[in-house]
Amino acid sequence: MADEQVAAFKDGPPRPDFAGELTALAGAEFTERAARVPGLPRAHGLLRIEHPEAGVLRMAYETMVLPGDQGLRLLVHLPADETTAEALRRISPLRLAG
Repeated sequence: MADEQVAAFKDGPPRPDFAGELTALAGAEFTERAARVPGLPRAHGLLRIEHPEAGVLRMAYETMVLPGDQGLRLLVHLPADETTAEALRRISPLRLAG
């Protein structure tokens, strides 16, 4: 998971100040990982999140590149299974269709 997050960071718009801050805060582990990981994150997949109230959530994600030259992307997360969908309905302040 950490490799994918570093890849997404490297593939995004240039943020030299932020990269310097991460290097200072995370130290050698971040800089070594950033040097090792290629800059193209997976466009889709599954993400496992441990939520303090809902427990383990499995989220499917899809990344879509938006038109234009700003390097913008839309990242969509949806429940990957009915257990996750039900957990999200329980903790949502909105009434989700289901």
